[in-house]
Amino acid sequence: MKRILQIKETFAFFLIFIFLLAVENLTAQDISIRSNSFYYPHSLNQNEIMQTIGLSSAKLPEDVVETDDVFRAPLFSYRIKYGLPENFLAEGSIESNFITFHLAAGPKWNREFGKLSLSVGGDVAFWFGALKQFGFNTKMDGWNAYPNLSIGYVFPNFSVSIKSELLLILTQSTRNGDIKTENTFDTFSGYSIGVYIEQPLWKDNFVVIGFKSNFTKFYYPMWAAFSTFDRFFYIPEFVFSFNL
Repeated sequence: MKRILQIKETFAFFLIFIFLLAVENLTAQDISIRSNSFYYPHSLNQNEIMQTIGLSSAKLPEDVVETDDVFRAPLFSYRIKYGLPENFLAEGSIESNFITFHLAAGPKWNREFGKLSLSVGGDVAFWFGALKQFGFNTKMDGWNAYPNLSIGYVFPNFSVSIKSELLLILTQSTRNGDIKTENTFDTFSGYSIGVYIEQPLWKDNFVVIGFKSNFTKFYYPMWAAFSTFDRFFYIPEFVFSFNL
């Protein structure tokens, strides 16, 4: 009984803390930081466009790359947001490491509470890769879905956002030469949680530093490792980008 009361009190304090954050008014500087932050989940004016370009680097599992050396997989990205009515926006992205391309798009709905902001959305993505080096003639592609939830808060000189998303595999196929096979997979392949800090670099140009934790059975940039494991891996990912 005492344990239940402690949980209720902790939850009540948490709700009060969130409420106090939400009712705090935005200053002119806060509005500038919010307006120039990409990952911070805020509404855009209709037809307004935001863009960011960057690089991420992930540490791939030793079991998959078959080496205990630190193996970083770089991934270049371009992301864009387009403002829609009623707190909606459309977001799209292109990611590539030159042998793999990932194209995603989807809607998001935002709600702001003073310095606190929330976003709920979902993306559908098509990815494909081709490996024709080292004696391989292999192609792989698939469709994924990413339901996601974001929360952000504006501080005096920067913004912090937390984004969580699920990874659902819809289709996946492999082609070796002229032979095409449909891959077997679990629809639910994992989830990720990312933390992103955005702050001004000069004038209205913002830099993003982020860290993303992937807990997944399938991480599409490492498809060319031809993993046969059917278990979850932890893949840490560092993100660095510029908001345009």
